[in-house]
Amino acid sequence: MFSLSLSPHRIVFGAPFADVLDAELDALGAKRFFLVAGRRGGEIFEARASAETRARLAGAFRDSVAHVPESVAERAAAALAASRADVVVAFGGGASLDTAKAAAMQIGKPILAVPTNFSGSEVTPNFGLSDKAGKRTVVSPDVQPRTVIYDPSLVASLPAAEAVTSGVNAMAHAVEALYAADANPLTAALAVEGVRRLAEALERWHGQGHDAHAEGLTGAWLCGEALGQVGMGLHHRICHVLGGRYVLPHAATHTVLLPHTVAFNEPFAPALKPLAEIFQRDSLAEGLAAFARRGGAPRALRQLGFPEALIEPAAAHVLASPLRNPRPVALEDVRRILTDAWRGAPVAASPHGASA
Repeated sequence: MFSLSLSPHRIVFGAPFADVLDAELDALGAKRFFLVAGRRGGEIFEARASAETRARLAGAFRDSVAHVPESVAERAAAALAASRADVVVAFGGGASLDTAKAAAMQIGKPILAVPTNFSGSEVTPNFGLSDKAGKRTVVSPDVQPRTVIYDPSLVASLPAAEAVTSGVNAMAHAVEALYAADANPLTAALAVEGVRRLAEALERWHGQGHDAHAEGLTGAWLCGEALGQVGMGLHHRICHVLGGRYVLPHAATHTVLLPHTVAFNEPFAPALKPLAEIFQRDSLAEGLAAFARRGGAPRALRQLGFPEALIEPAAAHVLASPLRNPRPVALEDVRRILTDAWRGAPVAASPHGASA
């Protein structure tokens, strides 16, 4: 038995965003919009947007940062309110998308999203928000973007290693969607097809280096749609602690940790088997680790600046609140996962940790 609530949102795929943005704003009844982006993203937007689009710009917030500290969300919301814009245009990766969601929820404005990497946040009703206690997930149907414009040219300039870490971040959405307690046939189909398309696209990205941008965005979109329907487990909990509490880079942290969290959960999650077949390994954990290595991604938390001394407090924080996961998780399990990830240890095909 399962239940499923599908939220309507419009997907515009394949066109340069500058060619379709004005028409999509019109469809939302928006005369003026407010831009949320990072500094570089704001420059790209203004360089590519048409003169007609720029004339509709009511204001902008270009200070988006990863994990969205509450102070940043409050400044963005204040700027949005002062602009009197009708719609928020979120342009960028997860930081810009989540900042836009946090601001729009406070002011009550719809969002139009234009992603520039494989975040997946553009199709989910949730976002991360950080404070002194760490990072928490906020879920509300009000923050799901009403329209998403996927412009493959916006990801074309991503370096191979950055494309791979962004892509593995999207794959992490699919992995947890497959073994989530509220998984269903639709989320399973989206997750498997999303990972397949992303893996094939990114293999071409760092190999032949062309012809993969639209395929990569398609895969990320499907992975994001899967995550938007279900809850998250151990992997996202650890990444949110490391990102929100210790300010580690979001996509790279997911990439380092995913083989280790999968190695822990895989023997208890038969739904992951189709993903192992995509990577042509008996173990999905080994397949993910090899895939990330080929793409030049970081392999260890110490490469990201995480001190070994923080493993113990981080592990305790991971289990500070109840956690839904296919395999029961003890404190020693989290310590082992973090220690292995800190060292960049090879993942094993068999279960490991204190609960094995």
